[in-house]
Amino acid sequence: MDNSELSSPLLYSPASSGDDDVGDADDRYDSLGKTSKQHTSSLTSSLFTDGSTLATSGSSSGGDPERGEGRSSGIDAPAMEHKMSGFMLAVLIFFTMSGGPIGVEPSIRAAGNLYAIIGFAVMPFLWALPEVLITTELGLRYPCASGGVRWCEEAFGPKAGLLVGYLGWISGVANNATLPVLFLQYVLNQFYPHLYDDINALLRYGILVGITLLLTIVNYRGVEIVGKVLLFVLVISMAPFLIMVIMGIPQVNTDRWLQTPNGATETFNDDMLDLSQSGWFPWQYAAGIALRPFINNLYWCYNGFDQGGHYSNSVTKDVFKRGMAGAFFLTCSSYLVPVLIATGASNLSQSEWTAGAFATAATEIGGKWLGNWMVVGAGLSLMALFFGEMSADSLQLMGMAELGQVPSIFATKSRYNTPTYAILLGMAVILCLIPFDFQFIIELSNVGYCFAVTMEFLAFFQLRIRKADDIQLLRKIGNSMLLIPTLLFNLLVICLASYVTYIYAVSMIAFGVVLIHATSIWRCIKRDKVGATQDAKGATPL
Repeated sequence: MDNSELSSPLLYSPASSGDDDVGDADDRYDSLGKTSKQHTSSLTSSLFTDGSTLATSGSSSGGDPERGEGRSSGIDAPAMEHKMSGFMLAVLIFFTMSGGPIGVEPSIRAAGNLYAIIGFAVMPFLWALPEVLITTELGLRYPCASGGVRWCEEAFGPKAGLLVGYLGWISGVANNATLPVLFLQYVLNQFYPHLYDDINALLRYGILVGITLLLTIVNYRGVEIVGKVLLFVLVISMAPFLIMVIMGIPQVNTDRWLQTPNGATETFNDDMLDLSQSGWFPWQYAAGIALRPFINNLYWCYNGFDQGGHYSNSVTKDVFKRGMAGAFFLTCSSYLVPVLIATGASNLSQSEWTAGAFATAATEIGGKWLGNWMVVGAGLSLMALFFGEMSADSLQLMGMAELGQVPSIFATKSRYNTPTYAILLGMAVILCLIPFDFQFIIELSNVGYCFAVTMEFLAFFQLRIRKADDIQLLRKIGNSMLLIPTLLFNLLVICLASYVTYIYAVSMIAFGVVLIHATSIWRCIKRDKVGATQDAKGATPL
């Protein structure tokens, strides 16, 4: 399966239309159809059918959102509706935004057993449920493969949509950098614990570079991930957690759940810069909880439900609702239940809950074989997520290049039909990030996602509250209530950020604004040149 055949909205070329404005809008929707972390084209296409890819529809319509019609789509929705059930859509969304409890350990280290359990029990209702409801409402109202990009364009215009797409690409690439780092930490924690904290920095970077280069080369050559293979990966990666839960239930000591932070100030080696260890927010610690790593890890675990909007035009309304509800249940339960069992049935102290400690807990509960299985499963899951994330990020950049939004070199394809320079740029960003600690990279990924999803929430306010004349006042009040906890939590994530993260965020947004204005100027110049050429050709010689 070539990457060119993936069911990516980036590869869709709408049919010509007499209305140039609508055509341009359709191009933007389909070229920027991706906004954040953990969200994969190759993985998504493989889940729709058993070992087959989905061709793009090659059709466009200026549908009326009142009737649930998408303006354009990179996927032929009628052809797919009979192939997608609510359960399969739930699994699809779950895998693209979560993939299981791998990487949640820093929350326990930062807050202790009790507050970590409370966090994973409250976060679904404080953040995940409002995001699910907002995505469901906007997805049903404006079904389109580009999801949040279209919502922002509908609310604020094309520049806002381009900015959301750019922030999504940045967040996605940063999130991809967490995957090789997390895998190495699982391997070290299980097989070489003496090297976990003492591994030479240069050796660590060399190993991560090797992992990244290997995965990138495989992605460059075109990776085939089809239905049965992906389902096998899901079973292998989730089975050890399920076995750990079953074997751990009789061993649970509920007194362990009540353990609070030990009061000692934890040192999180976020990176080599002192500025990354501090920020302006005065309450970095509360009741012994290290708030910055705790909040950022929770946010990283539960964000991404807005990715469900990309499939809103691919299924019926009922299937979309069931899929979003099922993804909410799968994601929340896959975090809370393993955390309950691992903290209640193991003797790990708060300081031992570093990334990869789930394998240690599984070894203590079920034996060395279970811990080893968990590492293998984590490796397969993270590898599949890396392939899909890099594929989606590179395809997005290629689509933007084909529309003239970034330099055309990023539209260059290899002999394997993969976007060569788009992949290389993503790899270069990853190589710049992997020297840092897992938790710090999460913080960088979160800040990009935070700005992008905030724009989506503001689009929800604009479209479904301020300008929604078709719904009653009580419904508007209910919609407003959904925004309060989500926007406040986004604000908390920003406030807790370190100074290095602020520098990164300002640079990221400034470059995005420059990119948008440079693109607008370049398009105007190109349009003027085309017009002058046409006028010259149409001139009648004397």
